[in-house]
Amino acid sequence: MLLAICGYLDETPRVTSKPSPTGYALFDLDQTIVPWDTQLLFCNFVLKRQRLRTLYLLGFIPFAPFAKLLGPEIMKRVFLNYLAGMDAKTLDQYAREFVEELVPAGLYSEVVSIVEKHKADGLLTILNSASPEIWVKHLSEKLGFDHYYGTQVVINKRVSLFPDIHGQNNKGEVKIGRMSQHFPADWVDGEILPNSYGYSDSHADLPMLMLCERNMMVHPTDKLRECGKQFGWLEIQPQRPTQSKREFAVACAKQALGLYP
Repeated sequence: MLLAICGYLDETPRVTSKPSPTGYALFDLDQTIVPWDTQLLFCNFVLKRQRLRTLYLLGFIPFAPFAKLLGPEIMKRVFLNYLAGMDAKTLDQYAREFVEELVPAGLYSEVVSIVEKHKADGLLTILNSASPEIWVKHLSEKLGFDHYYGTQVVINKRVSLFPDIHGQNNKGEVKIGRMSQHFPADWVDGEILPNSYGYSDSHADLPMLMLCERNMMVHPTDKLRECGKQFGWLEIQPQRPTQSKREFAVACAKQALGLYP
C-alpha cells in the first residue's frame, strides 16, 4: 500500500493552507517546472562561488559505477558531499540566492502560469520533489505553493561529508505518504482525489499522477508517455534551453562541475 511504506506521516505541514480547498494540484519540480535537475543547478551555483569545493566531487567518482546497485538515496548523499563543512546559515543563504536567480527566467513560464491559475481557482497546490528541501522550500514560497515536500537532508550546524537523509528519498510512493495529510479526511489509499490535477515529466511520479483526475506530462519520459496515452493525459512541450539529448547531457556535466553559465 502507498502509505504502508512511509514511516513519517505525522509531519506537521510546512505552510498553512486554505482550510477548504476546491481541489488539488500536485506538481513535480525538476524538468517539470524547471527545465533542469535542480540538484545540478544548485551545485553549479555553489561551485561558481567556492571553486575549491569542486575537489569534493572527486569522492563521487568511485561510487558512480555502482549507482544502480547503491540506489538513488545513497548516490544523492554521495553527490551532496560538495557541501561538506558548510554551515547551515551560509547554505540557507545560498539557497535563497539560488532561487532569486532562478525565478522567473529559469522556469517553464507555461507551467508557472498553470500554477497561478490553480491558485486563483482555489485549488490546494503542492510542490513535491525528490530534490532536497534545502532550496525546494524557498522555491515553493517564491511561487506561492500551499505546501512543499522534498528530500529531507540532515544539516544540523554544518553539512557532513555524506549527509544523512531523514526518512526516505522523496520519490515515487514516498511522495504520497508525506502529502496525504492534506487529502480529505475520508480519503483511502489509492483513491482518486476530487477535482485534481497532476504535473510531471517522469514515470517515477506515476503513483502521484494516478491519484489525479487530470494529468499533464511535461516533456515526458518514454515510459510516462506510453502510460499517459492509455489514459488520455495531455502533453506539453515548453521550449527547452537545449536542442538535443547530447546538448542536454553536456550542459548537465558542466553544471556538476560549476562551469555552466
